[in-house]
Amino acid sequence: MLTKVTAPDKIVFSSDDLPPGFDDRARISAWREFLGGACGPLEVSCPADRPFSQRMEKMQFGEICIIRLRGTTDRIRWTARSGPAKRPLEFFLCFSRTPMWLSQLGRDAELDTETAALGSCIEHGDMRWNNDLSLIVVPEGRLRELVADAEDLIATPLQRGNRAQWHLRGYVEALSATDEIEVDAELAAHVGRTLTDLIALTLAAGRDTAEIVRMRGPRAARLQQIITEMRAGFSDPAFSARHLARKLDVSARYIQDLLQEAGMTFSERVLELRLQRARTMLMDLRHDRMKVGEIAAACGFNEIPHFNRCFRRRFGMTPTQSRGSAP
Repeated sequence: MLTKVTAPDKIVFSSDDLPPGFDDRARISAWREFLGGACGPLEVSCPADRPFSQRMEKMQFGEICIIRLRGTTDRIRWTARSGPAKRPLEFFLCFSRTPMWLSQLGRDAELDTETAALGSCIEHGDMRWNNDLSLIVVPEGRLRELVADAEDLIATPLQRGNRAQWHLRGYVEALSATDEIEVDAELAAHVGRTLTDLIALTLAAGRDTAEIVRMRGPRAARLQQIITEMRAGFSDPAFSARHLARKLDVSARYIQDLLQEAGMTFSERVLELRLQRARTMLMDLRHDRMKVGEIAAACGFNEIPHFNRCFRRRFGMTPTQSRGSAP
């Protein structure tokens, strides 16, 4: 009575399918029970001054899940992953046809109708919107394969005018345009891969992710391995292409050529990683007792003047000026 299954991959809840004798209190109770069973423990709010009406569509394509909510529900809150109410290790991308708000990790993102944001299912969260909300849920491990430091993007409005985001939203609209969706396992997996690629391109801060998506196959896997090793080892002042080549049993020239094909040289990537880490530490009040030189050294810089020049050229301010500038 609460769930209508139109195909193996799509579940629909509609308040129109509830018994006519249900009052609003009973209808909201049935909706909360259904939503909790489909998405885990949640606190759901509905405005008291409007008759309850709700529709939810949940579609599964391989490891990617699309959830669309339309109706009078206007707020969902959840707690961190703990105890018997453990939530799945997943990220979600959210957007709406109306303004919405996402709060997580101490950040408050106000999103307009052309902006999306990343959220986490395992951190305390609070979402507010009006009438129409879309979520694309991705397993944490899968997203981290394509987007490094994904938690840095949580509750942060993504770039407006992002063509990948535009295509992603259109694709989701097309998939949820009908109640009937008949797909076999092979097609569902293909749709899931397409969604994953579009999500990765939407979240990509640079060209690494875009290049991995474009390459595919062994070269993409090797590029991902190289980038992963660079992110793990860049803070060592002695870190070099030759050192990495020995570790991966390839030539330094191969590493340089593959990285160059993806848009940046080895040296450029290492410098960017070190500068980004340094800026994060300088902005974080937890490191306010560390001297600028100590932070530079911790990020792999041997010479303070060189660090200062690179930092100012990259961010338009001195390291000292950037201290404590983030909340």
